[in-house]
Amino acid sequence: MNRIYRVFTDGSTIGNPGPGGWGAVLMNGSRRWEMSGGCDRTTVSEMELVAAIEALRSLPLAVHIELHSDSQYLIYGMSGFVLKWEREGWLNRRGSRIQHRQLWTELTVLNAKHAVQWVWLKGHNGHRDQTRADSLAYQAARALWLREKAAA
Repeated sequence: MNRIYRVFTDGSTIGNPGPGGWGAVLMNGSRRWEMSGGCDRTTVSEMELVAAIEALRSLPLAVHIELHSDSQYLIYGMSGFVLKWEREGWLNRRGSRIQHRQLWTELTVLNAKHAVQWVWLKGHNGHRDQTRADSLAYQAARALWLREKAAA
């Protein structure tokens, strides 16, 4: 088995906050698989983080991962800001609390268990795997939205 995994993640909501979904496309050599899920009331930012968490959780430990996302929040957060936030007591430069601290903490733990390269990819640029992750996230959000609408 190839020890390099390529992962594409995305998050989506219908309303922000609102029903949300996350999606991931994972590849290892010729093997390719997809994951998705959702949450009844969430934000796009949360779903972007959850997509990365769920993808990383699903992979064996101590592998090299190229994680691609169109979320600058996720990529730049994990590429350096999270270390500064931890040092500063989870406060930003204005002294406000960093949102989603629990998710960022979980990502840092997973990041330490893997060798992750965090790669920003411009969204809606026609990249097949990123487009598929976006579609999975939207479908998960839409399913929750439809369930919510039917219950009302």
